[in-house]
Amino acid sequence: MRHTAEQGTGTPQWMQAFLAQQEQYIAQQQQRMHTMQEHHQAQIQALQASVQALQKPTESTTSVSESTSVENQPPSFRRTKAILPDPPKFDGTRSDFEGWKSLVKDKIEVDGEVIGSSRNQFIYVTSRLEGKGLQLALTFITTHRDSPKASSAKILDYLDTIFGDRHKVQRAVETLRTMKQSSKEPFSGFIPRFEKALADAGGMDWPDAVKRSHLDGAITFELRRLAITMPVAETYGKYVDELMRVSDLYRSTMRHASKEQQHPTRREATSSDTMDWEPTRAASAAPQNNRSKEKRRAKWVSQQELDKRRQEGNCLRCGGSGHFVNKCEYAKPRRPIDISPARGPQAAAGRVVEPQLEDSEDEGDSKVEELN
Repeated sequence: MRHTAEQGTGTPQWMQAFLAQQEQYIAQQQQRMHTMQEHHQAQIQALQASVQALQKPTESTTSVSESTSVENQPPSFRRTKAILPDPPKFDGTRSDFEGWKSLVKDKIEVDGEVIGSSRNQFIYVTSRLEGKGLQLALTFITTHRDSPKASSAKILDYLDTIFGDRHKVQRAVETLRTMKQSSKEPFSGFIPRFEKALADAGGMDWPDAVKRSHLDGAITFELRRLAITMPVAETYGKYVDELMRVSDLYRSTMRHASKEQQHPTRREATSSDTMDWEPTRAASAAPQNNRSKEKRRAKWVSQQELDKRRQEGNCLRCGGSGHFVNKCEYAKPRRPIDISPARGPQAAAGRVVEPQLEDSEDEGDSKVEELN
């Protein structure tokens, strides 16, 4: 009867119990896999956030890292290999001090954590001194090397008082005030000179309007005239970039321009003078006087007079002293029809001898009027 009841139900009870246990086990495994997947996903997100933080450190992380001293950093995060080479040793030559100081500052800034503490950096700077540079700073070094305030900045400031240029700023300000761009100098070659003088004068921190005003006073008039048509630049750097672009474009254009196109103002001035103005009597008389002066001609003299001029060192053409025939401003003498000996003035040595010239047209006219 029991077997008949089991056949009537279809599935045995032990099979139903087994299937129920299997379903419960599968559900537990799925729940477990889901939990592990969520855990792994959280770990992956945390790792990605860490990688992004290392690639792009935030400002707070940067400020904390900068404020943290080298001594407090864990050894695993310290860099042990220098990037920059050691600067050359300074022997006390004043002209080399500025360049040497710049190299030392770069070395301390880049490889400071490799060098070590502030005292180590102080000692490192002193190790780059020799000769006169070391002798003059030796007392300061022995006095301050064991001080708690010993640092690279302290020794560099002291060296600056000894070997630095005390009048550098004053000279740079004067240079900045008087410097001008040459008409043949490209703007790309002038701007480094200008900005060096600006930096030496301490002007890199000046307002953009002040720096631009100094630059406008130093560039050529042609470039400044072209700058009038430029859009207003927001900053000094953008203004320099725009001037560079306009200058390069203008110079490349003028290389292929004709002479009239290169000097349009000169051509316009000439044409306007010709059209709008009429010469006055005084203006017309001036060229005639100049022409009459240009026509002044040296007087023909005898061979004896020429020999005398040669002996006295006077001009062979006009007989004047102080110049020779190649510098004489008068025209060559004309051979007269009736050659008669001409006696020149008896000039003693050391006396100024006036040139012997033919009568000008004006003088000839006046003599004729006197005779009449």
